[in-house]
Amino acid sequence: MLACLLLGSTWGTALAETLRVGMPLPGQIPFFWRDDGGEYQGVYVDTLRLVAADLDVDLEFVPLSQARLRRHFVSGEIDIEAGVSVNLEVPPELKQVSLYSRPFGIVNEVIIYSPELSFPVFILKDLENRRVATVRGTSVPDDLIREDFSNQWQIAQRVHRGWNEVGLMKEVLALRYQREGNLKYEISLPYESNPVMFRLHVDKKALLKPMNESITRLEDQGELDRLVCKYLCGKGEPRN
Repeated sequence: MLACLLLGSTWGTALAETLRVGMPLPGQIPFFWRDDGGEYQGVYVDTLRLVAADLDVDLEFVPLSQARLRRHFVSGEIDIEAGVSVNLEVPPELKQVSLYSRPFGIVNEVIIYSPELSFPVFILKDLENRRVATVRGTSVPDDLIREDFSNQWQIAQRVHRGWNEVGLMKEVLALRYQREGNLKYEISLPYESNPVMFRLHVDKKALLKPMNESITRLEDQGELDRLVCKYLCGKGEPRN
């Protein structure tokens, strides 16, 4: 078990603080995943570690499916989730207990589709009433006929093999899987660009202002750019 660290006088009172971090299963390289040694890696994880070190708090990573993560967050069993966007709709019960940090990055969402398709797939309106491969638990427009799968690698493989004509996924993953897996599909221009941030449970609202100040400081110092480049500018990690 991770030891609790004592918060400094910045908070006015001494509190033993360990943040329980909800980690969606399966992992999603390069954003977050568990390595062979059982340690969490990735852009979101390391960003949170930088902020936690700045605030002098400890982290306990809790792996959960996306659906269970939401339920645990609503019930207060999870304190924080990394890499979420307020641009996506969330259930009322989750919204009620959620606070959001300032953004620490941006993620582009794209459509991948079979090269044989004869219509231009560039915006979501083109997909109205079409069967679309999506990741289970993610938010998508209501006018799509979604077919849920466990992760974005599975979606990329299905579109490549012709089992699905169209899928929704993150641009960085679509490009990476296409290149490293030699997969054949087309990639649209981004149909949406979502700022990503930390979702903090309302019970931890005292942490929100210092967390935002830390993100601003890390951004001004260039630490966030260096962290992203660590994962995206060099050799890729194994697929998952």
